[in-house]
Amino acid sequence: MLRTLLAASAALMALSTSVSAQEFNFSGGYERFDFDTADFDTVVLRGSYFFNDNFGLEGQLNFGIDDDTVTFANTPVNVEFNYGVGAFAVARTGTDGFNLFGRLGYYHSEVEANLAGYNAQGDDGAFAAGVGAEFDFDDRNAVRFDYTYIDYDDSANVLGLTYVRRFGG
Repeated sequence: MLRTLLAASAALMALSTSVSAQEFNFSGGYERFDFDTADFDTVVLRGSYFFNDNFGLEGQLNFGIDDDTVTFANTPVNVEFNYGVGAFAVARTGTDGFNLFGRLGYYHSEVEANLAGYNAQGDDGAFAAGVGAEFDFDDRNAVRFDYTYIDYDDSANVLGLTYVRRFGG
């Protein structure tokens, strides 16, 4: 597995046209998870590394900031999003001041339910794909809007708004 990942990374860098544009981004903001049965507001922290102008990797971490109530057998159940982590390959294109991007990866999260003093936790991971846009304020600062679909059994649609800070490049 490690050899395959290293070989794929080397091939990606060899096929790229401008390896000199290495860039690290840190972003933080808000994401809304819309499951079929519950909705959650989260804080998202994300780190991205771009090998060149078009290809990179990113990881993200989400923390729930609110709960939702769902009805199960005519009884209200409090449900909360504990955390989520994801890793993605990212491809982007654009001009000065504006970038469009797509991303593919894997996302894992944990939720908790409370019913009449009983607690239950569950976690799941699934394939995730998304698209979005970044609007630059200047060379180092941007705002990012994105949509991600996570293919759980109870699929999730995620909308996000984050501040982006760039380093390097």
